[in-house]
Amino acid sequence: MSDSIHAAARTENWQLLAPPQLAELLAVSDKTLRNWRNGNKGPRYLKLDGGAVRYPMQDVYAWLDEQRSSTVHSHDYRVHEMRPAEPARYRRIA
Repeated sequence: MSDSIHAAARTENWQLLAPPQLAELLAVSDKTLRNWRNGNKGPRYLKLDGGAVRYPMQDVYAWLDEQRSSTVHSHDYRVHEMRPAEPARYRRIA
């Protein structure tokens, strides 16, 4: 690959979002993001000199991937838990 392609990939991976930008992207409030940071939840973030919070896009993408896989697994588990047991009168007796 050429150097310009590598540079473009590095730039995209290190694109930083401010909390209002990420809140809009995720359709949550700034307060939700702040609660996630305080509760060690949500995407990883950087705290820059002066206290500014920024979210690297690569970490946002990684967090979203984790959410997708954990949601699928927990949903499958819950669906299995919620299946009603077959009443004894409907079971076949062999």
